[in-house]
Amino acid sequence: MAGTNGKVKAAAVFGVAFGSREFMVCTMMVRNTYVCFAAALWLGFWAPVALGESGGWSVGDPPQPPTPDWVLSPKRSGLSRLSQTGPFVVDTASREQVRLFHQAVYVASDGTELAWTGDTAACQAGTTSFEYQDAVLRRINYFRALAGVPAGVDLDTTYNAKAQEAALMMSANNALNHLPPASWSCYTANGADAARNSNLAIGRVGPAAIDGYIEDFGAGNGAVGHRRWLLYPQTQTMGTGDVPPTGPLRAANAVWVFDANYGGVRPATRTPYVSWPPEGYVPYRTVYPRWSFSYADASFGTATVTLSSDGVSVPVTVEPISGNTGENTLVWYPSHLNPNSPYTWPRPESDTRYEVTIRNVLVAGVARDFNYQVVVFDPSTPGAETVLPEIDGPARPAAEQPNAYYLSGVPSADTHQYRVSRRVPFLTVDGAEDGLVRFAASVSPGYEVTVANPKASGSWAFHLAHPVLTPQYLTYLPVLLPNQNARLEFRSRLGWATANQLARVQVLVGGVGVWQDLYAQPGSGGFGEESFTLRSIPLASLAGRSLQIRFAYDGSTGSYYPGADPGVGWYLDDIVVHEAEELLDSAPSAPFPGDTFTWNPPGAGDYALEARAQVFGEYHAEWGFAYPVTAVVAALPPVLRFVGPPMIAAGQIALEFEVDHYRSGLSFELLRADSLDLDWTVDGSAAFETVTPNSQFRVRSPLGGSNPGGYFRLRAN
Repeated sequence: MAGTNGKVKAAAVFGVAFGSREFMVCTMMVRNTYVCFAAALWLGFWAPVALGESGGWSVGDPPQPPTPDWVLSPKRSGLSRLSQTGPFVVDTASREQVRLFHQAVYVASDGTELAWTGDTAACQAGTTSFEYQDAVLRRINYFRALAGVPAGVDLDTTYNAKAQEAALMMSANNALNHLPPASWSCYTANGADAARNSNLAIGRVGPAAIDGYIEDFGAGNGAVGHRRWLLYPQTQTMGTGDVPPTGPLRAANAVWVFDANYGGVRPATRTPYVSWPPEGYVPYRTVYPRWSFSYADASFGTATVTLSSDGVSVPVTVEPISGNTGENTLVWYPSHLNPNSPYTWPRPESDTRYEVTIRNVLVAGVARDFNYQVVVFDPSTPGAETVLPEIDGPARPAAEQPNAYYLSGVPSADTHQYRVSRRVPFLTVDGAEDGLVRFAASVSPGYEVTVANPKASGSWAFHLAHPVLTPQYLTYLPVLLPNQNARLEFRSRLGWATANQLARVQVLVGGVGVWQDLYAQPGSGGFGEESFTLRSIPLASLAGRSLQIRFAYDGSTGSYYPGADPGVGWYLDDIVVHEAEELLDSAPSAPFPGDTFTWNPPGAGDYALEARAQVFGEYHAEWGFAYPVTAVVAALPPVLRFVGPPMIAAGQIALEFEVDHYRSGLSFELLRADSLDLDWTVDGSAAFETVTPNSQFRVRSPLGGSNPGGYFRLRAN
């Protein structure tokens, strides 16, 4: 297999091949280089091997700082954003603040449409949507807020336009260069200007590229220069450009990181230093092998660093000191990790505390020591501080009438919302017979997600595979409300897959945040399962919370079976959730202050009420516990009304009256008083008779003696 650089090497390997279709397995050997085994049924032997570039992603080297001859624009004013992108402030000493910040703000930058208007073949840089630019900027300010530096950076339209041309150049040439030659395809002077002023990434765009700059993997990034520029405290204005992949050309991103504030007065930061991961609580997905500690004008030539976790020493390797990039910085990594390849920090089963001690840092010529703690945690797991909003009130509210409810909300919320959904039993079995009607597929091009073979039952099954090693998602669209006995069942067959390829079942609880694994199965490294197996996953721990389910087929960097030939990848069939309800027609309310609200059920039926907090401005936390209610048509109270004048004859008074909203078993009483100022007493001698059934009645009572007359009143029971 030839790579993008055209280099090919050959070797040979033997193994058993099954099936009649050609496929390939790739193993990562060195940075961005894979060994690929092209297999076919040739008397049970594998064909020769080819080595080539993987076409993965890279952030290259960081840009050099600006020199006096560079013309940098000041911060522009009046730039309008479509959504809130900052400024943000978060207290990393609070697990719950960091958890909400990640669940609400970080996640808000995912899934935004690029909407690129350019054309690589025609060398047209085009633009991206304002929503996408907001997503990139939001991710930048997210990291700056966690790091404790001013997180109100804005985008400059001139920087954006130039960065867009730089991104086009990087994609068109399938390479990164801060000083691109004029001979490059799609070369422009503006693009070259942006290239030397920007962080550059290839193979990633937008918010994912920002993550890559903070990670700063690669052999040439021991100084974490991209990270240092993104977190440089003085910066107030940046720019972004993004180009998607086209054919063999990879996607590219450019983030302009220098403005006229470079070298200016340093603003206040949360601590005198800037570290990553920062002191306090940090979501595990934003922790990477390289750790850094920046201190303006400090000298780290004789500094030492130690790292421990819960009292156990973690050996570290210190990177060579490199100045002239942002603030002076010390960089190290746990020695058992490889900082030169992309890395995903493993999800901690519980909060994991690390203690960092840095000694002999020279600040203004004086040796100083620093000690701080980093707590790596899973933001999808609630902590001791977590308060999920709960609703209380009538369990059988009256339909088409206002009903008062009480909210036990999130103390730190700016305001709250509630939403109402219809509850219906969920009895659907999905075996791909209806295609993707109840699913959303986010997969690589080149294969079908529904297949006729293999299948567990019926005529069709779902299939996820890896034409390239990127996550493949099959999201179940129904929003479900499980009870204490709920469980997910499906039939699964994981075929040809390596241990680096994982079949996962994930859940998103409360409509926002990080998808959590409920089930994960690695490949066997070979042929895999020969038939479908029934998998059953209990959902009791999620009872009372609205959720969605998705099936994810992804993988870590390493070997994988590419392609989607029969038997390669993950097959799914007969998906069903037992003991759950589906939530339909969900309608959120407008934000409301306080802890009470009223709700008018539109009709009789089963509903669920949920509430969520609005935090960090316009962002929302997850929906809390669902409060199930059943609205009923309320029996209206009977209305009694005298009809005509009283009739007096033979020592009796007769009064006729009508009844609205009569109900079965209704009884009446006649009350009398000699004066309107006196108490009313029940007339025990009164006799009632029916004039018109369920509608009109007559009451008779004797006059004279102890009942001389007076005032009369009726009461229904």
